[in-house]
Amino acid sequence: MIIDEKGKLFGKLNLLDLILLILLVAIIVVACFFFSGKKQTSATIPVVYTVEVQNKDAAYFENVVTGETVKDGITGAYVGKIVGFDKNPALLIGQADDKLVASSPEGRYDGLVKIEIEANVSYPDMFASDIPLKIGTDVSFRSESLAMHGYIVDIDYDAEALRGLR
Repeated sequence: MIIDEKGKLFGKLNLLDLILLILLVAIIVVACFFFSGKKQTSATIPVVYTVEVQNKDAAYFENVVTGETVKDGITGAYVGKIVGFDKNPALLIGQADDKLVASSPEGRYDGLVKIEIEANVSYPDMFASDIPLKIGTDVSFRSESLAMHGYIVDIDYDAEALRGLR
């Protein structure tokens, strides 16, 4: 007999205990599926990053052309297109008599070149081809009309596009 007169299955397990055990296993399985769902781990989003090119003469910046394609100066990989540009008088910081001294040399400028790309994001890293997009990254670029060397000073992107990325 499978269930005896005391209501035990095979004489060892109470029928109510068996139902509770099956229910517990079902809850555990459902919880595992619910909490271990696949989360997005990478994305491609539009990013505009700004490269500061320091202490160049005015003629240098005449060659910055909006809309021009930019490639990495070493690998030749595509790293975006120029979408904006601004130049300001160069600001040099030096030291004299144990004090910091700021000066602006005549005819020298600092440029801010804005470059747009569809960046690859794999949290917490962001890349334009193989170049990590991080503030302070030293970069060398080439375009049809110039070669530039500078530092990334700003990165602009839609933070909502990265929501849920882990």
